[in-house]
Amino acid sequence: MKWNWGTKLVLAMSAFMIMVIIFAVLMMKESINLVEKDYYPMGQAYEELINKKKNAVSIEDSIVFEKKNGLLLLQFPVFFEPDKIEGSVQLYHRSEEKNDVFFELRAVSNQYFEFPVEGLNGRYIVKLNWHYDGTSYYIEKSINLP
Repeated sequence: MKWNWGTKLVLAMSAFMIMVIIFAVLMMKESINLVEKDYYPMGQAYEELINKKKNAVSIEDSIVFEKKNGLLLLQFPVFFEPDKIEGSVQLYHRSEEKNDVFFELRAVSNQYFEFPVEGLNGRYIVKLNWHYDGTSYYIEKSINLP
């Protein structure tokens, strides 16, 4: 059978349309994990976050994270009174939103806060946001959990 240019054109266009439909179906099935659900409010509050980071620059290196017996221990510098610290910790997993974990800061012992991390594996970014004595602070540190 001999094909003329019209038949070849119809076959090429059909193949292209089938390819576009396949890609559209594959894109619909792809899961989309956003860092934040609402970017606009986060953008509005970004200046506040910058100020919190500036407040924490001088003490960032003195905040210690330690992994021990399925717990993540957080130690603040000695001049922070644990009872006056209010805030939260987010363990942010870059690749899977379902692995993100949130904790409220509650002192367990003098200067120590502990968070259960049993069963969490991989690289996490610890987002520590706290308020102490009228000043707000924010730091991010990267940790590997076994």
